[in-house]
Amino acid sequence: MKWRGQAGFSLVELLIGMMLTALILQGIPPLLSTSFLSWRQSVARTATHQSARMAMEAMTRELRLASEVVSPLPGQAAASVSVDAPDETGRTTRLTFRLGTNHGANRRTLYRISGGGQPTPLTEDTVSELRFCFKPPYLLVIDLTLTDRETGMGDSLTSAVTCLNLPD
Repeated sequence: MKWRGQAGFSLVELLIGMMLTALILQGIPPLLSTSFLSWRQSVARTATHQSARMAMEAMTRELRLASEVVSPLPGQAAASVSVDAPDETGRTTRLTFRLGTNHGANRRTLYRISGGGQPTPLTEDTVSELRFCFKPPYLLVIDLTLTDRETGMGDSLTSAVTCLNLPD
């Protein structure tokens, strides 16, 4: 029985409103988790690409100044490159870029080895394949295949370097 001037919801209306609210709220967590997963994958992929771009830039900067390409042989592809290039003091030294160390460790890390010294990592555990191809007289093509360990997503980067100091 309602009294005149009394306003409000009945018990049935309140229960229906609460059930609809509960149904709507159940759909929100899956949407948020999907968005969060996409965001994490995007961040991981961006970090992998940034690391590879920095490594590619470091390699091209030094390979551009090479005075001799020791390996790979002209027209062939190889998993590493060795060149003679000037160091900070102006002396010619042998530079090698390859995956892994002399002992076969860290096969997914790109290293720079100067004059047979200690390997310096350029990337950390992101490069699944590395290819160099020397195309005489001056062009050195670099192919990096990247795989993010966390997401399993892969991609590749390619760059061509013109070695400015090679003899004709």
